[in-house]
Amino acid sequence: MDDKQQLLDRLLEGRYITPVFQPIVSLMDGKTYGYEALSRISIKELEMNIEEMFQTAFEHNKSWELETLCRVKALEHSIYMERGKKLFLNVNCNIIYDSTFREGFTKEYLQKFGLTSNDIIFEITERVSILDTHAFTSAVDHYQKQNYGIAIDDVGAGYSGLNRIANARPDLIKLDMNMIRDVQKDETKQLLIKALSEFGKNAGILVIAEGIETEAELNTLVGLGVGYGQGFFLSYPDPDFKDISREKADLIKNCQDKSYIKKNKTSIYPMAGYLSRSGHTFFPYEKALKIYETLQNDPTITEFIVTEGGAAIGFMTRTALIEKFGGRYGFSLNSKKSIQQLTNKNFLSVNYDMPVNQVSKLAMQRHYDQLYNPIVVEKEGNYWGIVTIKDLLEACTKVEVDTAMHSNPLTGLPGNLLIDQEILYRVLNQAPYCIIYFDIDNFKSYNDAYSFQSGDMMLMLLTDVLKKAAVKGEFIGHIGGDDFIVICDYLEAENYCEEVIERFSHRVSSLYHKDDMERGYIISKNRRGMTEEFPVASLSVAGISNRIKTYNNIDSFSADIAELKKKCKRQTGSYYEIV
Repeated sequence: MDDKQQLLDRLLEGRYITPVFQPIVSLMDGKTYGYEALSRISIKELEMNIEEMFQTAFEHNKSWELETLCRVKALEHSIYMERGKKLFLNVNCNIIYDSTFREGFTKEYLQKFGLTSNDIIFEITERVSILDTHAFTSAVDHYQKQNYGIAIDDVGAGYSGLNRIANARPDLIKLDMNMIRDVQKDETKQLLIKALSEFGKNAGILVIAEGIETEAELNTLVGLGVGYGQGFFLSYPDPDFKDISREKADLIKNCQDKSYIKKNKTSIYPMAGYLSRSGHTFFPYEKALKIYETLQNDPTITEFIVTEGGAAIGFMTRTALIEKFGGRYGFSLNSKKSIQQLTNKNFLSVNYDMPVNQVSKLAMQRHYDQLYNPIVVEKEGNYWGIVTIKDLLEACTKVEVDTAMHSNPLTGLPGNLLIDQEILYRVLNQAPYCIIYFDIDNFKSYNDAYSFQSGDMMLMLLTDVLKKAAVKGEFIGHIGGDDFIVICDYLEAENYCEEVIERFSHRVSSLYHKDDMERGYIISKNRRGMTEEFPVASLSVAGISNRIKTYNNIDSFSADIAELKKKCKRQTGSYYEIV
């Protein structure tokens, strides 16, 4: 018997395992979704690397004993976990379909710890490849039918490929920490994570980024739309069930705000606070029975918020409270409890000034059982009110209708009203921007010589070029005639202008007759009605950024851009300049 096996046998015999718990939090508002139970060896003389311990158990056919010990220790401590939060239990992929494992996880077994199957997430860790794919898939289906959650761990590494996700149809996927490390520096990682995040939203699968270790990683993940996260930067594993600090929760909310600006959203959407209503509130130590009776007498109360010291600390729907008092033992179990013992602490809250389209997006990322709950609105950390999904949808629909009314009928791009609002928003904001004006040189002469229909084709061609060159969410507007505007990050402005000029110069020849292109000009009348030779259409491009100079009002900005546009128009052929 080797030394490692002896250590393992002593560990199992003495049950020298202690659990620690790391919070998994929403990257929308910093609230805790659940805790991953991790195992630590409790006496120093038996210490070994945790992965080494599991590998030793596998090599000596003792995986089942070790997995069982770790799981039971975690469940014993779960009596201290706040209800409504999930407990993530790591299980080897080849144990989950073992008949002993199935028999062990009965509802009666969980009741000893005050848990139900809804509280448990089996986090499938692929320490070795799956031995029998069909049996594994059947086992996963068996647990899902009993309302256990299934999470696939280490997606993006090892065996956790897309086929595994497709076969298992998990409730959650956890992105491997190697994908997360320095994600802010790696565009390929960002594209992959964004694709997996979008896939998760479309498939109804929650996506968790694990191993977050820096603020830069957190900020990037929020911007990529990842819904949940865990890691040392947010909180270290702890023997107690601890939420992340208020400072880290506030940081997540600030990252959401920065992400909103970075994605070039407009300011035409109203703020959440404008749509909110006060809602019904109760104090945390009020008796649940008293509130239940209040709701019975007032059918207009469809949900309520629990507040303490001005801040929202709990949320509950009318239906959820009635269910608590239903059934054979519901009344006797809950009538003497305080309302804070029954309310959900995992609710979506947003800042007062967050635009409603962003609120709507966050709301739709919630788990299906909370999807249509109202959203709590906070102002300066205190409860302000609630916004219903109905109000959100109506506000967003109104904006979309207004946008359509104020868009250019030919190109479909935002028109002057929306452009003015976007420019005002950018100029008065601190985020990097570059506002670029595109003007087609010799457009009128082309329009006169070739017809208005051909002129419209040139405008549509430029519209297509502007869109295809936009790969980072640039705002594109049509001022009117041959004048267009693009707003982007000033770091991308020069590359964007060069690509637009190159694409336009290459494609515009298709709109001219062959002999005109060979000659290099067309013959048309000038503004005084006299015949003149006009070169092939080119682009004059003028851009103003806040890289060096910032603007406090629109007037000074307008004066500078007008002067720069004149300068660009005086140049021969396509020309751009950005200041």
